[in-house]
Order: sequence, then C-alpha cells, then structure tokens
Amino acid sequence: MNSSIAGFVQFFRKPLFSDFRFIFSIYAAATLFASIKAVFLFGSNNYSIFYYSLYHLIDGKSLYEVYPAEYSDHFHYAPTFAALFSPVFSLPYSVGLFIWQFLFTAVWVVAVYRMPWTHGQKVVAYWFGLQELFTSVVGSQTNPLIAAISLFTFLSFERRQPFWAAFFIILGFNIKIYSLVAAALFLLYPQKLRFLAYMVFWGVVLALLPLLFTSPEKLWWQYEMWVRQLFIKSDGDKWANTSIHRLVHLIISPNVATPAIIGTGVVLFCTVYAHTRRFSERTFRMLMLASILIFQVIFNPVAESPTYITAVTGVLCWWFFCPQSWLDRVLLISCFILTVLSPSDVFPIFLREQFVKPYVLKALPCVLIWFRILYLMHVPSRVPQVTPKPQATLLS
Repeated sequence: MNSSIAGFVQFFRKPLFSDFRFIFSIYAAATLFASIKAVFLFGSNNYSIFYYSLYHLIDGKSLYEVYPAEYSDHFHYAPTFAALFSPVFSLPYSVGLFIWQFLFTAVWVVAVYRMPWTHGQKVVAYWFGLQELFTSVVGSQTNPLIAAISLFTFLSFERRQPFWAAFFIILGFNIKIYSLVAAALFLLYPQKLRFLAYMVFWGVVLALLPLLFTSPEKLWWQYEMWVRQLFIKSDGDKWANTSIHRLVHLIISPNVATPAIIGTGVVLFCTVYAHTRRFSERTFRMLMLASILIFQVIFNPVAESPTYITAVTGVLCWWFFCPQSWLDRVLLISCFILTVLSPSDVFPIFLREQFVKPYVLKALPCVLIWFRILYLMHVPSRVPQVTPKPQATLLS
C-alpha cells in the first residue's frame, strides 16, 4: 500500500505535471469537452434558465415564474444576475453557451493562481480540484465563480482593499446568497467601518444595476418575487439535498428543523472569534477562509453535488495549513474518493447508487473536515504558525 502511494506521488512530481502550461491545457481541454457536449449533444437547462432571464427582465415578465417552453425548474437568482451577465446572454444562444463554461473555469483557475501558496501547493490544488470543477461546469453551473469570489475576497482583505472585498461579497450575494458568509472575514482585518460603508455602496449599485433594462416599479416587483422564491426553495424536500441537513435527518432525526441546524452551525462557526489575538496569524486567517468555503455548502439546505467545488476549494485551504497528521490525511483521501470521485465514471456505479447517494457520503468528508478546522482554530498548538514549506504534496 505504501509503495503504491509513493509511486503515485512520484508520478505527479514529474516536471510535466507541475508545469502550469500543461495543467491549464488540461483544464482547457476538459472545458472544451463540456462546452461541445452542451452545445451539440445535450443542451443545458441551467444555461437556458440564465439566458432567458435577461429577456424576461427586459420584457417586464416575472423572472421567477415557470416557462416550460424555454426551460424546466425556476430562476433562483437576484434580478442583478441577469444584468451582470447581459454581455454573455446578449450573444446568440449557442455562442454564449459555448463560452459559459470557459468563463467560470477561468475565474476559478485565476483565483487559485493568485492565492499566496507555493508553486507545489497550487499544482496540488489544480489536480485535486479538476474533477470537482468538471462536475460543476458540465452542468453549466455558476459554482466555480462562487468559490473564486471567496478567494478574491480573502485576497482583497489581505491587501487591505476593503473596497474590492465588499464588491466581491455583494457580487456573490447577487448570484447565490450563501456567498454572504465570506463577509465573516472582515472581523479579522482593520478598516471595519470603511468596509461596511463599501458594502452599502456596492449593495445599492448592484441592486440598481437592472434599471439599465427595466423600470423602477418592475424592478421592485422582481425583488419581491425573488424573496418569495428564496423561501419556497429553502422549504424544499429535506431528502433532496447533499449536505449536513440530510446527515442530521438520517443519523439523529428527520424532525430536526432546518433553522436549528443552520443556527447551530452559525454558533459553532462564530466561536473562533474568541481568539482575537490570533487574527494576525496567516494560518488562522487561512483556516477561517477554509471554514467559510465549506460552511456555505454543507449548511446549505438545498446543496447539490455540483456545489462542492466551493467546499473542495475550502478543503485545499485547510490542507495546506493543517498539521497533515494521519487523521488529516485520512480525511483528505476520504474527500478525494467520496466527494470528488464519487460522481465520476471512474467510481463504481453500484457503490454510488447503493451507498454514496443514500447515505450522503459525498458530504460527509467535508462535514468532518469542517469540524476539524474548528478544532484547529481553537487549539493553536496543533496548527503550524509558519507558511508551509515549498513543494508541499498531497501526501507528504
């Protein structure tokens, strides 16, 4: 077993596999495959929902009604979403669909590249996240952007740029409201009042952006419909999510209310703020980022498999700054097998259908890692207080 692991590690230490040009070409090829599949073979219901939102906004139609002639399901995003991506939606349908996957793949790749990690760590991040990113982009999902937004928010805070940190948080909120969790970072940095003022500024600017395409009265009506739709979505089937909610319902009781689960998570999440003296430690801040990325997925009562690119990005933030003990390695390997690989064709269908899906095993490693992060943030002696050594590998 040890020799097999060693051989695997040595294989990916070869210069070709640590060359960003080769890695980026693999991402480009995977994204090209996803785009061709969407445009020429199966289409994309998700992109149809996004695409027609701009035209419904312009025509003054409700963004949140069902339009079976155009797509199934509902539009769940803020009206600002349609205006933000109007440059793409204004293109011919097939052209916009073709570039949609490239847009979000590129954003995630750039965000990882900009992180204050070593070359070796970024290489690990790219290879570890490849399959999970593909799981998201093949369905034309926005989740890679959501993951990238938290990374850009972190980078903005690190560079003492609260203006841009506020922008990214409000941007994420208008795409998926759980992105607002990234605002939890602001308590770790100076310029708090300035940041809050910028939040108000960007909140107003982006909220009014759809006025480029509709009237004030219609926009207010759209926001009313949006809030109503959010409550409808959050009140969905408790057995139709991939999150800690289903785990609680399976293990403890199906009668545990969603607000109780989220409330408990928020309380546990906030306990780390007691360690104010450690806010200046990069390790602490990076673990906080990891907690944020994982939290906004595992505590989302309507989380789906493609949303886990955000949680997996958080797992990577944790791995590079954790002690990398035997427990950490077991958790990481479990995440790679159950979270990353389980939706793929390389994973046995029987195991996926009989065990992974019924028992929410895709979510379990990320849930356990989140609790591990909380422990590490409360017990500083277990956390390395220096930047990890260069060329960190998956199992070294």
